[in-house]
Formats: sequence, structure tokens, C-alpha cells
Amino acid sequence: MSEENTTICIFKGLLAMGCGEANLELTVKYKDVEARFSGKPDEVLRAFFGFMGRVLPTYDLASQLTLTIDLENLLVSVKDLIAFTPEGPVIVVPRERLGGDRNVIMLNLIRAYIGYKTGRLERNSLSTSEIMALTGGKSGTVAARLSELTDMGLVERVGRGEYRVTTLGIKYFLDEVLPKIKLEEKGRVE
Repeated sequence: MSEENTTICIFKGLLAMGCGEANLELTVKYKDVEARFSGKPDEVLRAFFGFMGRVLPTYDLASQLTLTIDLENLLVSVKDLIAFTPEGPVIVVPRERLGGDRNVIMLNLIRAYIGYKTGRLERNSLSTSEIMALTGGKSGTVAARLSELTDMGLVERVGRGEYRVTTLGIKYFLDEVLPKIKLEEKGRVE
């Protein structure tokens, strides 16, 4: 409900009641926050404006602090690294171009995330054995890198031997890893 609609609701309630002692009921929805007020019109208005003064600035600030991933932006960002095939999403760049085992593991977990979000895969996670098969890594190396990535908060363990990339992990990949991969690729082209 927009602020304009909220104001209209208040005035409709007041006009319908006139100046009598009837109660006013008001429901306010702003994004995912909902509040209900009821009572005498002046009490409801006072509570409503108090709510607006307390909640909206805090909510807007909290919204700015919330880390989310824009799927469309993610797809555009990795379009040179991941492609869709009839079998599902695949990584289309050689492992050597990705800059190390951690990056290869991260990109494979991001591939699983994208596959799941786009309905092309049934899970957004990979097992340790799947990661080893996809990356060509050895058991000890993959386990060590997964442990490092988990300690950094970039990957989380979701079951026995099952891992998925976190929102922070995707942001880290986009902000820190991807520019280096693209810079290295640009250097190869020139």
C-alpha cells in the first residue's frame, strides 16, 4: 500500500465516523511490515504517526544494509563463464583461467545456485564428490578449500558432505574474483 493510499484510508475512516465516539481501525502495510491500529481517531492517528516515525527510517536503513543477490545482474555478470545447455548450466572457461582451486569451487557452487534459481537444477548445493568431479580436484585439496571457504562465510555446509554458496560468497565472487578473471582475460586478448 503506498503512502498516498494509506492517507486516503485514514481520511475515509475519519469522514465515515464524523466526530462521534466510534472507533477507527487502520491497517498499514509497507513492504513486508504490517501494523494495525484501532481506537479513538486521535489515538489511532497519534499511534500511526509514531509508528511511521520509528519504523520507516529504521526499516529503510535495514533494507539498505540487507545483502541480496539480483539474479539478473548475476546472470549478466557470469555470462562469459557459465552457459545453459539442455543438460543444465555448465562452466565454459578452462579451470586454469579461474585463478585457483577456491575460485573453481566457488564458480561451480554459483553454477549450482544459478541452475536452481532458474529451474534447471533440483538443488542449489553440491556434494563433495560432485565438486571433486567438476573441478578435477583431489579429495584433500577440495576438503581444505571448502573448509577455508566455509570459515570465510563464502560457502556453507548444508548437510553431510553437501555445500552451497552463500549470498556473501556470491557478492565476494562478483566483487573480488570476477574482476581479476576478466582483467586476466583482457590481458590475454591484447
